[in-house]
Amino acid sequence: MAVAEIGRLLRGFRTPQIRTAQEIPAIPARRLAKLVLGAALLSVAGLTTYQQLVVRVSREAVVNARTVSIRAPIDGIIKAGANAPGAAVRAAVAIGQVEDPTADDGRAFQLQIEVGATEREREAASRRVVDLERARTEAMAQAEAYRLGRVRQVELRIEEARASFAAAKAKEAETLASERRGNALRGDGYMAQATYETLFHAREVAQQQSIAAQKRIDTLTVELDAARGGTYLGDNYNDVPSSVQRARELAVRIDETKVMIDQLQQKADTLVAQLAVERGRLQSRSSAALASPIDGNLWTVQAAPGEYVRKGQELFTVLDCSTVVVTASVSERNYNELRLDEPVRFRVSGTGREYSGKITQLGLTSTGRSFAISPEERRHQVAVQLADLDRNTSDSCAVGRTGELIFEGSGGGFSARLIESVRHMLGLV
Repeated sequence: MAVAEIGRLLRGFRTPQIRTAQEIPAIPARRLAKLVLGAALLSVAGLTTYQQLVVRVSREAVVNARTVSIRAPIDGIIKAGANAPGAAVRAAVAIGQVEDPTADDGRAFQLQIEVGATEREREAASRRVVDLERARTEAMAQAEAYRLGRVRQVELRIEEARASFAAAKAKEAETLASERRGNALRGDGYMAQATYETLFHAREVAQQQSIAAQKRIDTLTVELDAARGGTYLGDNYNDVPSSVQRARELAVRIDETKVMIDQLQQKADTLVAQLAVERGRLQSRSSAALASPIDGNLWTVQAAPGEYVRKGQELFTVLDCSTVVVTASVSERNYNELRLDEPVRFRVSGTGREYSGKITQLGLTSTGRSFAISPEERRHQVAVQLADLDRNTSDSCAVGRTGELIFEGSGGGFSARLIESVRHMLGLV
């Protein structure tokens, strides 16, 4: 049975015949096109498989940078707008202004009223001091006139007293001579004893009158000295005239008024200082400049001139070109194999430009809001710092420019390492 089967197989075997070139039929063009298309599809599939398994690349990569928000410091109307997005801005240079025409100036108005009232009160007190000094001058002049008159009066009384003293002395001398004559006559028996005694008593009275006249002169001399010093002596008083008392009262009132003027001046100075501070606050509440804290490019303009804005409302965002990075999303497999400072290459889409860099951050969910282009949430995001990106002016701050990241690390999986080994064996690297 086996021999029969072998025979049938040998009979069915035919020796191939060699055909010439003229005998080979031509391949149709349609079939050739299909063949080329299939080869292209196989090449694309091979490259895709190679890229996914061996060369780790990002899904989405974009040039990105952090932004700084400029918010309205007060409620108000934007009076001057900024330039269009993309314009360069300088730090501390105003790019807009907000003015509030309805700012509360009640406190400043009240302080201004108090300052005016204090100034008027101080001026009135100054005028009152002038009037008081004039009245005091008049009272002092009246007191001086009274003093001079009183001194002259006492001087005349002293002269009168001296005249009386001289008369008393003359009478004393006369009575003394009469007593001497009467004593001689009484010794000779020509005068009665009673008459002599009358003469004796008259002499005694004359002597006492002389003494009284002298004491009167002494009293008037003391009164004159006191009057010259401004003190006036009387029978039941030792005081000054009402004009002097008036002058003294006016002096006290002048001192009190001057103290009040000093207090009013201090109060006015304090109110003026408070008014200046309040005006500064009012100025900050009624008008505020919008300036960028950094140098950069204007990224967004969210309010137009004439628009009413609220305090804290975001008006502009400025792109900080000093923080340019490339953010990208990667697959979960690649994300788990990436490490910080791992070298990468960024290839700009549609161009042959490539830049070298390293991974600076893994995961951007918490910090993504500060970027100009916010990374997608719940995606595996990475940030890459490119050292030589600043050298090309067309890409240095071209936020939004897309491309792909090529990770050059050796952290691939088992399949990638196997294919990488085969590539080394075949000399494809």
